[in-house]
Amino acid sequence: MAIVQNPVTGRTRKKFGSAVFSKQFGKNTMRTKPIEVRNPKTQLQKEQRSKFSIMVALARLFMGFIRVSFKQAATGMSQFNVFVRSNISTAITGVFPNYAVDFASLIISKGTLTGADTGAAIAVAGHIVDITWVDNSGNGDALATDKVMALIINNTKKAIIQDMVTKTRADVSLSLTVPATWVGNQVHIFMAFKTPAGDRISDSSFLASVAVIA
Repeated sequence: MAIVQNPVTGRTRKKFGSAVFSKQFGKNTMRTKPIEVRNPKTQLQKEQRSKFSIMVALARLFMGFIRVSFKQAATGMSQFNVFVRSNISTAITGVFPNYAVDFASLIISKGTLTGADTGAAIAVAGHIVDITWVDNSGNGDALATDKVMALIINNTKKAIIQDMVTKTRADVSLSLTVPATWVGNQVHIFMAFKTPAGDRISDSSFLASVAVIA
């Protein structure tokens, strides 16, 4: 992709020969269309498409969360693209075609804000997940008023529970009730922080994978 400032074609949009002009994130861009694809189904291409499909399906579960959690890192591209780029090479395990998400390696937020210190998560009776962390206010740019961003992924049910408003860094704990239908399912728990204004985000922390109990 090229950034076009003053193309000889003027203010061109859409197609011009083999070039496709558009505007993305405030910049004029030009992409070239391949004239011929000799073999669109090489092994490497099939593997990459399979990984990409897995990331897309996962992102759709918590796209609203991603739009917030990758906002700071999304410079010149969408939050979705940053999420995929951050995970497609490191958060997928297995051998083609039997790929699976490696949730312990999954990154669900990215930024420069000081992250969680000694975070943990456990399942407790009543289909509840308890999340705890240490108040590290004063370390780096961490403030007591930073908002907790918690995410629970149930890959079995293809569903999530999230909370980005209830607790602050100083609160040191958060209890989230998940649906009773999740009892027996394994869930994957993550947390991060954001400033009250949402302009700075921390890197995420994977806390645990636990089975929900009744």
